[in-house]
Amino acid sequence: MENAFKYYEKTKNSNVPKNIRMFIDMKIEPGICIDLGCGAGRDTVFLIKNGWKVTAIDKENTEEIIRASLNREEQDSLNFVKQDFENNITLQSCNLLVANASLSFCHKKYFNELWKKIVNSIIKDGYFVGNFFGINDTWAKRDNMVFFTKNEVLNLFNSFEIINFKEVEKDAKTALGVEKHWHVFYVIAKKK
Repeated sequence: MENAFKYYEKTKNSNVPKNIRMFIDMKIEPGICIDLGCGAGRDTVFLIKNGWKVTAIDKENTEEIIRASLNREEQDSLNFVKQDFENNITLQSCNLLVANASLSFCHKKYFNELWKKIVNSIIKDGYFVGNFFGINDTWAKRDNMVFFTKNEVLNLFNSFEIINFKEVEKDAKTALGVEKHWHVFYVIAKKK
């Protein structure tokens, strides 16, 4: 937990990922969003400041960190839920589900059930914006996480139109300063 809060402290003011910026540039009418594994709220805050109402979900209680980045009016657009992925998570219907740097942290034996809930929560013509760690990632040796091949990620989106798909492999440091090999698939998809 101490490492989690060090991570949140390092990432709360970090740059919003390109996939979120690209989605906002699409000029989609703001609606209801779920930020699954919101962490320190970087994506949540950006989405709220762009007109979205966000239910931010994280296994740690990061609500105060997020609220500190929002003015009083913006705070009305935030609903925070402390919940992990493996514990019978309930997801409301939404126009957008964001999951950056979170889904691979779901224990692999719970992932399929979680993914069904994600797909069911996104309304027709709603969007998924997020990423998945690939099998070449340094962390792929961890038993308690889930990692994907390119085809496995693409198969998750059978009921979606893929708007943007990017595979990235590079060596870089984590937010906590540890060098690792990253293998990540970035996805923006619209539900059919």
